[in-house]
Amino acid sequence: MKNFFTIWFRELSACFLSPVAYVLMVVFLAVASGTFLLEVTQTPVLEQPLTVALFEAILVWLTILVTVVSMRLFAEEKRSGTLETLMTVPVTEAQIVLGKYAGALSFLIMVTFPIAITLALLVAVSPSVQFTDLDTGALLTGGAVLILVSSLLVSVGLLVSLLTRNQIIAAICCFCAVWTVLLFGWIITLLSGGAVQVTMITVTDHIRDFSRGMVDTRPLVLYVSGTVLFLFASVRVLESRRWR
Repeated sequence: MKNFFTIWFRELSACFLSPVAYVLMVVFLAVASGTFLLEVTQTPVLEQPLTVALFEAILVWLTILVTVVSMRLFAEEKRSGTLETLMTVPVTEAQIVLGKYAGALSFLIMVTFPIAITLALLVAVSPSVQFTDLDTGALLTGGAVLILVSSLLVSVGLLVSLLTRNQIIAAICCFCAVWTVLLFGWIITLLSGGAVQVTMITVTDHIRDFSRGMVDTRPLVLYVSGTVLFLFASVRVLESRRWR
C-alpha cells in the first residue's frame, strides 16, 4: 500500500506543479459555469431542475478535462523513458496503474466540484432563485453519479494513454473513446435504426435522472464494473511490457 500512496501523491503533485493545471482549472470552471448560467438566463422558465442543468453543463466539458488529464498519464512516461525506470523499482503493475489512476481522478474531482459555487452565486445575483429551490438530495446524488462517470472515463483515458507514447495521438484517441462511452446507448439505437432502445447504458440519461434525485443501482453497477474492467485491462497491458 505504501507504493500505491507514493505513486498517487507523485501523480497528484505532478498535476499541481504544472502551470497548465491551473490554467486548465480556471478555463474549465469558467466555461462550465458560463454554460450553466447561459442556459438558466436564456430560458425564463426551466423545464428541468437547476441541478440537471448544472450537471449536464459539467458533463459536456468534462470530456475535454478528462482528455487533457489522461493523455499524459503513461504517454509522457513512455516518451521520456521514465516508465522503464519506474518498472525496475520494487512496485507491481497494479500499484502503478491504481496510483496513477487515483492521482488523475483526485485532480479531476478537485477541479470539478468547486463549480457548485456557481449555484450560490446564482442565488446571490438572481432574486427569482432561492436556496429553497435547490434540492440538496438531488445535488448529492448528481454529484455521486458524476464521480462514478468520471471514474469510468479516467480509466478509459488511462488505458488509451498506455497504448501510445505520443500525447497528441493519445489525446485524440482518448477524446473519441470518451465520447463513445458517453453516447454508446445512442450509437446502438442509431445503428439498429431505432429498433433497439438502450437507455440503461446512456450516460446522459443517468446524469439527468440522478440530478433529479432518482437513484437506480443498475447504473452504479455498470460504472463500477466498467471501471474495474478498464483498470484490469491496463494492468495486463503494462504487465505485457516486461515480456517485450
